[in-house]
Amino acid sequence: MNRDLTALARQEFDVLIIGGGIFGAGVARDAALRGLRVALVEQADFASGTSSRSSKLIHGGFRYIAQADFKLVFEACRERRILQRIAQHLVRPLPFLFPIYRGDPISLVKLRLGMTLYDGLALYRNVAPHRTLSAEQALAQEPTLARDGLLGAVQFYDCQEDDARFCLENVLHAVELGAVCANYCAVTGLATRDGHVVTASVSDQFGTGSFEIAARVFVNAAGPWIEKVSSLTRFNGGQQLLSPAKGVHLLLPKLTERHAIVFSNRRDGRILLVVPWGDCSLVGATDTDFRGDPGNVHAEPPDVEYLLTEVRSLFPAAAVSESDILATTAGVRPLLRSDAGTPSARSREHQIIRQGQNLLSIAGGKYTTYRLIAQQTVDAVYKTLNKTVAPCLTARTALPNHRPAPSGEELCGAPVVYASDVVHACQQEMAMTLGDVMRRRTQLALSRNAGAETATRVARVMAPLLQWSADEERVQLDRYLKERKLGLL
Repeated sequence: MNRDLTALARQEFDVLIIGGGIFGAGVARDAALRGLRVALVEQADFASGTSSRSSKLIHGGFRYIAQADFKLVFEACRERRILQRIAQHLVRPLPFLFPIYRGDPISLVKLRLGMTLYDGLALYRNVAPHRTLSAEQALAQEPTLARDGLLGAVQFYDCQEDDARFCLENVLHAVELGAVCANYCAVTGLATRDGHVVTASVSDQFGTGSFEIAARVFVNAAGPWIEKVSSLTRFNGGQQLLSPAKGVHLLLPKLTERHAIVFSNRRDGRILLVVPWGDCSLVGATDTDFRGDPGNVHAEPPDVEYLLTEVRSLFPAAAVSESDILATTAGVRPLLRSDAGTPSARSREHQIIRQGQNLLSIAGGKYTTYRLIAQQTVDAVYKTLNKTVAPCLTARTALPNHRPAPSGEELCGAPVVYASDVVHACQQEMAMTLGDVMRRRTQLALSRNAGAETATRVARVMAPLLQWSADEERVQLDRYLKERKLGLL
């Protein structure tokens, strides 16, 4: 399954999707399942933006109950249930604890009421209903929690996933269904005629030049870059579609026994998470205004100190410091334009915005509801094509597991990665760089095995497959290690 750029240039498609994050991937799969002629291009690697920098959860969004956004919570709970059914190999139940301490901005009584409503909005179809634990019971479950002032906790369930892998599986299934998808293809221009986009000019980032893709409908699924894409036409009129926010996570040595921990920051009321991730813990996320290039977002000292301060308070015995950080990730949430004072107060709803006659831009949204967003977008594509809307099939069509059976040399453990995984990534999953394999085809870059020793082994397997010279192999290794150090992966 290679990048077939010739196939992109030699035909007219029903729909060209710009952006290979989870929304673009979901649209491609949905449209291909309905029988449309589909193309997708991504300027970097699939899921290389926000879609690989989340909290790795498929969740109902409990915190949106406090904002009275019951519609979003209901939709997210329904989508969580659907994704558990169609992607059992990727979406797994995860127990959560929400401890309450004396002086917290939310009381145990209020939390229990909120969780009762959460269960109701999930139509009581979650893994198990929530239950209240005493302080002693909570500490028996997670003994590393701070003891001083603990009043009790609520246990409930959401789900965990590998966000980059989930996005990639949608792309791969779309390709199996006939879609033509390519990473490292940047859209540099959109030609228009009579209020319609007619072609997209695309530049291959690996040096084979530029070409044009013709389509009848164009979907702008570029996430935090959607304004940049829409500005390539005259249809936007300078309209600001987004109020972007930055979210930072830290990868730390394992802090909990078996639960994810949700807690409320006393300083600003923000809900934070400590999520199990292999033999580590993922802590996040910050939520701050962002201005700048989404491709150059990274954790800064205030972000790191904010999260470390909260971890020290919740897990005092761990005594974590900056030297304990194994990795940082940062992403830009493409939130809908809002005048809300803080990013946390901004809606996670989405809009599908028509620009001109046939450009549809997806603004806002959250990972958990990607399938629903894709369904609504493809419905809009059909209407733009003046065709009867074909039924959506994604809610009842299993997402295949494309991972190969392990074979060959074991390159490292925790997570266990075999040479066959790397070969498959290069030959069947369009991996083009060392970072693609370390960060998005495997979980290595977010593990204790993210350093030079493992990366060298992976690069050695990739080199003959991608015809890298010895110099190129060194360039790839140096680039990966530099991006890892800067938190840009």
